[in-house]
Amino acid sequence: MSARYFTKVSPAVWRSRRFMGLSDEEKVGYLYLLTNAHISSAGVYELPPGYACADLGWTLPTYQSVIQALVAVELIDHDEDVVLIERWFQHNPPANDDHATGTRRRLVAVESDRLREKALASFDVVNAARIEREAQKAVEKAAKTAGRSQTVAEMIGSTSRLMNTRIVQGGNVR
Repeated sequence: MSARYFTKVSPAVWRSRRFMGLSDEEKVGYLYLLTNAHISSAGVYELPPGYACADLGWTLPTYQSVIQALVAVELIDHDEDVVLIERWFQHNPPANDDHATGTRRRLVAVESDRLREKALASFDVVNAARIEREAQKAVEKAAKTAGRSQTVAEMIGSTSRLMNTRIVQGGNVR
């Protein structure tokens, strides 16, 4: 079970044609898959059908029908007891290096080879973009800082009377 206390659900879900085309039962099923206690930062996790049925109060055939509908509209992918939320990293990208490391660790541990590879490929694209953005920000910050670093003479002008005082020029104070 996950140690997460919350998960992000984009308000855009309510404008999604895929989501809005679902029955009410399928919408509840999708929101459950996005927010249940088993979900992790990887967006792919093991969920035994019995747990989901108990949480939702559904029969196994109802759960399996909802899973099939969600796979058909490409909101999730499913393999045995493993659920992958499609486009997870588009809405839940790693926030920093530590988050990325933890997420990668979870992804590598996914039981389904097919879903592990699919999730890792999606993660790698989003994480590479994050790393590139952070590097660009660092370059911009360094350039901005370098542009601001001025000598005292540049700040107050070398002809200033202050610049010609013994203290500024390194002399002793009497």
